[in-house]
Amino acid sequence: MTQLRILAPVVVDYYAVPGAALRDPTGYADFWAGQQPAVDDLVAGLAPGGDEPVPPPEVVLAHVWAVSTLNRYRTISDHAVERPVHVLTGTLRPEHLPTALCGRPDSLPGITEISFRLYDHGLLLLELLADVSSTLAEGAGDVPGNLDDLQARAVATGERVARETVRRYLHPVLALLRRADPDERIILAATPEHDPVTAEFGEPLWVTRSLVVDPGEPAAAQAVRHWLKDVVIPGDDRAPADRLLDGEVHHLVRWLNYLFLDHTRVGGRMAPGDPFHDQWEALRYAQVFYGVLDRIDNRLSQILADSAAAGSRWELERLKGQLTSLSQRAELAIMERRDLSKYLTRAVRAEMDAILEFWDYAQLLEEPVRYKIEICSRRLAELAARRTARAAMFTDLILLGIAMTSVLGTALALTEFGRSIASDPEMAAYDLGRSGLVDWVAAQPADAIVVSSGVVSALLVTLYLFFRRDKSS
Repeated sequence: MTQLRILAPVVVDYYAVPGAALRDPTGYADFWAGQQPAVDDLVAGLAPGGDEPVPPPEVVLAHVWAVSTLNRYRTISDHAVERPVHVLTGTLRPEHLPTALCGRPDSLPGITEISFRLYDHGLLLLELLADVSSTLAEGAGDVPGNLDDLQARAVATGERVARETVRRYLHPVLALLRRADPDERIILAATPEHDPVTAEFGEPLWVTRSLVVDPGEPAAAQAVRHWLKDVVIPGDDRAPADRLLDGEVHHLVRWLNYLFLDHTRVGGRMAPGDPFHDQWEALRYAQVFYGVLDRIDNRLSQILADSAAAGSRWELERLKGQLTSLSQRAELAIMERRDLSKYLTRAVRAEMDAILEFWDYAQLLEEPVRYKIEICSRRLAELAARRTARAAMFTDLILLGIAMTSVLGTALALTEFGRSIASDPEMAAYDLGRSGLVDWVAAQPADAIVVSSGVVSALLVTLYLFFRRDKSS
């Protein structure tokens, strides 16, 4: 029996409030546990009707346990993380997605299992399992052609199933959860419709194909060699397919096309207790952390590019908020991977680290993201300094205008005062005559007063520009 298992990270509109689970673990768990009945009622009505009765879809909220003890190492056979990394799990049947699977010439045949897991930072992991034994046997000796066609069908089907799953099931569930949390204590509000990022929702970042092959089948060796023909392991003097066929390794998880040799013929369900369950758990975690950081890295690059061309105050404020949010999420994603690694079994952690190391996770994502976070911090400081300088310039201009007006106003007031004293005998009685300055100013013509005020104002402007340029340099 040969099976194909698809794993695809999908972009979705779900973001948790940073640190909500750590600030109030009990309240956080109570929120998720309290929403399960409402989610069950909602999902039961979302499935399309049909002629034959079909069990309804299942969506199970996973964040429902509060931490009850500090001892997280009670067993050595499994990790003991009190709260799962994923938020919810969903289980579907092909009948629940008729638009994506029915009547399509390029659909993947023999689908027996559809499931998905929702993670924080806007990522959903979609999984499909299909029995492809009959499909490979149809082409007689053309195993390479059948595998190429199977790969194309897997990618096309994975993309369609991802879009319909998000549209038909995930979006209504998330809308229900947001209504239950109007104060945004747990879940952030949905992304506005006019935001360009909404075009990415429901789109998979990539679609991986895992072939589960029974080595006892006649065409197993040919299938293994063709499926892994494009997989290259740097520094290895042997082809990956040769190591599998010689029995040195029983699975290969490197890049997009994965392969598992099913010696026990349990299939590709990857259930607890199955031979490749730990490896599949590691692959899930690796896909999640790589996908989350890859998306954050792309968003950081885009926002940094936009911030270089932003000029208005509104644009700067908007980009400043986005830069801050993405920087926080990148740091949280890196921290979550380190925290999770403490509680995984050795087998899962070793496999996950090996997968991420082959993908050059640290060099291609973690280090660039950390570098961009530093750039973000410097850019935020530049934006703040620019805003402060702009505010200071406006303040200086206002004060300069007040000074120029005051010069003219003072001169005119002094002139009017002097002439009033000279023409009013009653006011002259108070003039002791100690200075002739007031008399001299009063004797000047009005044009001379205005011109003199203009000259003094011009000198003030010159002094302002001189010191402003000296401060800027």
